Amino acid sequence: MQTIRIQLRESTQETVELRYWLPQKNHYESRRLKLAEIANFLKQGERDYYKLLPNLPGIGKQLFFWLDGDGRWLSRGIANCHGEGLVIAIDTGKQLAHLPWEVLHDGEDFLVKRVNPVVLPLRWIEKEIEGFSVEARQLRVLFMATDPEDVQPKLEFEQEEARILADTRDFAVDLRVEESGCVNELGKVWSRYLDDFDVFHLTGHASIKDEAPYTPYFITETEIGERHETTAAELAEVFRFRFPKLVFLSGCRTGQAPDKGAVPSMAEALIAQGARAVLSWGRPVEDRTATAAAAHLYGKLAAGYQLAQALASTYQQLFKQNVRDWHLLRLYVQGECPGALVEVSRDVPLSAPEPAYDLFLDPDTQLVRVAKPSEFVGRRRTLQRCLKAIRTSLGVLIHGLGGVGKSTVTARLLERMVGYHRLVNFRQLDEDKLLKTLAEQCTSERGHEILNGKLPLMQRLTKFFTEGLNTKEQRFAFVLDDFEANLELRNGVYVLQPQVVDVLLALLKAMQNSQLPHKVIITCRYNFTLSELNHRLYREPLGALGGADLIKKYNRLDSFNGSWQFQPDLPERAKKAADGNPRLLEWLDKILQNSPKSPEAERGVEMILQKMADKEKEFREDILAEELLKQQTPALRLMLGKLLVYELPVPLAAISPICEDISSWESHIQRAEILGLLEVTLTNNTERLYRVPRILSPLLEFPENPKGEELYKQAAQILYRLWWEAGTSTEAETLEIHRLALLGKDKDITVNVANCLSRKWIPHSRFRDTNKICQDTLNNIRDYRILSNLARVEIELGKVKEAVEHYQEALKLCPDNEIIEICGIKHCLAYIKSKSGELDIALKIYQECLIDSEKIGHLKGKASALHEIARIYLLQGKVDNALHKYQECLAIQENIGDIKGQASTLHQIAYIKAQKGRIQESLAIYEKSFYLKDSIGDLKGKISTLHQIASLKEEQGDLEAVFNLLQMSLKIVEETGSVELKAALFYNMAITYTKVGRFDLAINSLNTSFKLAEQIDDIQGQAIALHQLGVVSEQQSKFENALQFYSKSLILNKQIKYLKGQAHTLHQIANIYYINQKKIDAALVTYKEALEIEEHIQDMRGKASTLASLGQMLIYELGDYNQGLDFLQQSLGILQRLQSSETDTVKRIILSIQESIL
Repeated sequence: MQTIRIQLRESTQETVELRYWLPQKNHYESRRLKLAEIANFLKQGERDYYKLLPNLPGIGKQLFFWLDGDGRWLSRGIANCHGEGLVIAIDTGKQLAHLPWEVLHDGEDFLVKRVNPVVLPLRWIEKEIEGFSVEARQLRVLFMATDPEDVQPKLEFEQEEARILADTRDFAVDLRVEESGCVNELGKVWSRYLDDFDVFHLTGHASIKDEAPYTPYFITETEIGERHETTAAELAEVFRFRFPKLVFLSGCRTGQAPDKGAVPSMAEALIAQGARAVLSWGRPVEDRTATAAAAHLYGKLAAGYQLAQALASTYQQLFKQNVRDWHLLRLYVQGECPGALVEVSRDVPLSAPEPAYDLFLDPDTQLVRVAKPSEFVGRRRTLQRCLKAIRTSLGVLIHGLGGVGKSTVTARLLERMVGYHRLVNFRQLDEDKLLKTLAEQCTSERGHEILNGKLPLMQRLTKFFTEGLNTKEQRFAFVLDDFEANLELRNGVYVLQPQVVDVLLALLKAMQNSQLPHKVIITCRYNFTLSELNHRLYREPLGALGGADLIKKYNRLDSFNGSWQFQPDLPERAKKAADGNPRLLEWLDKILQNSPKSPEAERGVEMILQKMADKEKEFREDILAEELLKQQTPALRLMLGKLLVYELPVPLAAISPICEDISSWESHIQRAEILGLLEVTLTNNTERLYRVPRILSPLLEFPENPKGEELYKQAAQILYRLWWEAGTSTEAETLEIHRLALLGKDKDITVNVANCLSRKWIPHSRFRDTNKICQDTLNNIRDYRILSNLARVEIELGKVKEAVEHYQEALKLCPDNEIIEICGIKHCLAYIKSKSGELDIALKIYQECLIDSEKIGHLKGKASALHEIARIYLLQGKVDNALHKYQECLAIQENIGDIKGQASTLHQIAYIKAQKGRIQESLAIYEKSFYLKDSIGDLKGKISTLHQIASLKEEQGDLEAVFNLLQMSLKIVEETGSVELKAALFYNMAITYTKVGRFDLAINSLNTSFKLAEQIDDIQGQAIALHQLGVVSEQQSKFENALQFYSKSLILNKQIKYLKGQAHTLHQIANIYYINQKKIDAALVTYKEALEIEEHIQDMRGKASTLASLGQMLIYELGDYNQGLDFLQQSLGILQRLQSSETDTVKRIILSIQESIL
């Protein structure tokens, strides 16, 4: 590809020279620019691009016209390009790297979308560097994902690796994985290879320090999986003197220059440290974009394309996939942009190594019996420990319950053990079988002579491993899979069968004696011991999936990821039955998928439940659990029964107090672990955690009450001390404490934990989780804090009547000295009053709370009161008063560092600015609110702000921006995994589609919203979706369809006794009877039914609307002017009290009627 180089050279203290080196010219052309002009341009770029929804074509045109200049250098360069491609290499000096050159737009389209020539902008650091030789071989990529324990959200790095492999399979990319995620470990790996890798790909989370000096960093792992913030300098130390040809920093903001461009990006900093070329992302990027870009890029590089060509093709591929954030991909180069990284041999196809999973075939079906790369999830720490141990030991024994994935982990380990010759022995091991396996792969005469010789087995194998190899470099990785087939039960313990002892020891001793790094991996249900060399095997216990790994597994299975709907709660029951066991999960998934998807009849549900129970029993029989337990002592079975109290893995410190009455319980623990009856999990610091698999619970006895209840209480108190008071408990551990405290009736622990979790969840829009934990707690304990939390989420879920009752009960139970809590409850009651139109009462309550907060110096409470007073003023139309109160509130929130409060107040200020017609100012404030909400994970708040921005964009007629914002909202919702929020979002999308007349899209969105609400048994969500389908049908003049939808919505609202929804739908039905079908008697009955409900629930806005419609119908259709005008006057009075914008409309109707009478 030809290149235009654009250099910056200082001329004077106030000016620079911009030099254009056009293709095929030996001299440059130039223009002079004032530094102030560049500074203004950078400021404009910062303002226009680094925002929520930049106008990419507009920014691209500005950049193009500025760079093109009077000399039309870019235009000429493109027009005169003789090849198929043109690189625009732009100097990074004077902060120009901060500008989004990828969006260059010539007025017709983005330059990166051009063909003939294809145009590629990149960031260029001028320096002479040595070239590199290009070999005819596979592209070699070293891939490292980082996934520290305490970093959220969890990334699907397994999918990224699998996608890269899939997209490059035709070119057999040599993708090697450094599993540690640790820079120190990466350094050790890198030092073992000399000029071996063309590309280093680092994927994970990255960011920029929010304080000077604003250092960019990549979040990597320590040796024990904790968070470490790695700088460009630290990463460069790994590669010193041996940088790869390309580094891809696939993390958010790795290509963004901090402090408005004053600080080099991580990519540019790595170039300064010696890297040749670095790919990066200029802002936060979506996972799917990063994965799609890497997969396509490496496919092109593997096919022998130049880097510039491969990247240009990648941009165009992202356009084809309608990826929104294509423009974030940035390339930095030093010197010449690298050409092809490898040469492809056109005649001789490059052979790819056989995938490790193909070695694990079922002998009967010949089907692969382990997870393929696209199906693999988790086990990160297990892989890290095993790979580390393999380097210093003969091998690894992976042991655990059947179905937990021992063979799958082994296949993954083999993929990571590059250069080893893989030999897999399934189940039975004997001398003839071992020798046959070795002979089948042997291609040396000497090897066959040794194998057929007369020496004893151990000596024969030792000689073979040193003298009989196919090449001097050959190294074996033996896999002895499902090795429990070689054990027998003796005195309640599994030991090696006599005939297997000699063979296994001969193999291990020969490997050791050869002094070559041959390795063995054994998978077995039981942790058996060897008479010799026992210490030379590293032992890795493998338990059920849990946490983020289990969620990933659910997402791979259609029965558990929401793809299908079942009744009533079959997937949840299946999850509980499987208990994180991957194989059992897959079995139950097949049962659910092969069953009726929405079994209405109870018999259908019972049939599925029975099939699931039968499958659980089959699984227990398959792992020989019952037979094994019968062989154990009563004391061991008693211990296992008591340990069923814990559902999560716990340390020995949690076991000791509840098993102290069982003699020799420590030895029972060891025995149960060896037999696989007790699951063992290793923490990052290799502490052992224990748990009884739930699949064994039908075979064990748990103490009956009152001893059972006492055990739950004791367990709750133990974990409360070990986890909660130590401040180390995860959410799962906290929920386990609550479960135990609830069952053990420990009031203090139950309430404390439920209250803390609720108040943590509510700001993150986890309303159903909060509702459940509060309801569970209140079934046993009435506490004002839990009642208040429940009421708060009931408002969000539309259960206003229940919320009022619970707030009032909380107020009665709340101690008088809990002023802050009392003010919080009053606040919420006032909010409900304001929603029902009782603004003066609400205002009075808020003012009382303001006084109380000031008395005790509670600034957060004062700010909250001011915020709500401002909201009331806004409802009353006192806009300037409202703005003044919001600003007073904001000052307090900024002073005390209340980020959530600031975000909420800014949102309201932005709304007022929009009402005043100051749209651009409003949009800027909304954006600030959005980013504050983003910083604290306020998902509902982010969606709310995006919705407001979309409304403003809709008013401006920018429908593309509206739909982009809706897609952004959808991405946020999908990240949370909240079906409830997703259903609500599709409903809001439908409202927007309806407004712009896209009824087809509105109907699709409403159908999706309905199905999602149905999935989580959200009757109210189903009802409002059906209601809106009725509205859309009305707008299409399909009145019979509309009535059907409204009728279904009404039935559901009656089912859950949602009166407001009933009134709303009845009003719409009456409108059709009156306006479209002229069924006046039916309309009259229906309007009155709606009015009766509205009066009962004090829905003043609804009442005003119904009175107005009823009044008009009485006058125009029945000639009842007295009653009709009375209804209209009542409607007007309500609207005036609410200070509604509909007031003038009703006034005009009344005036028109009065004039007609005269």
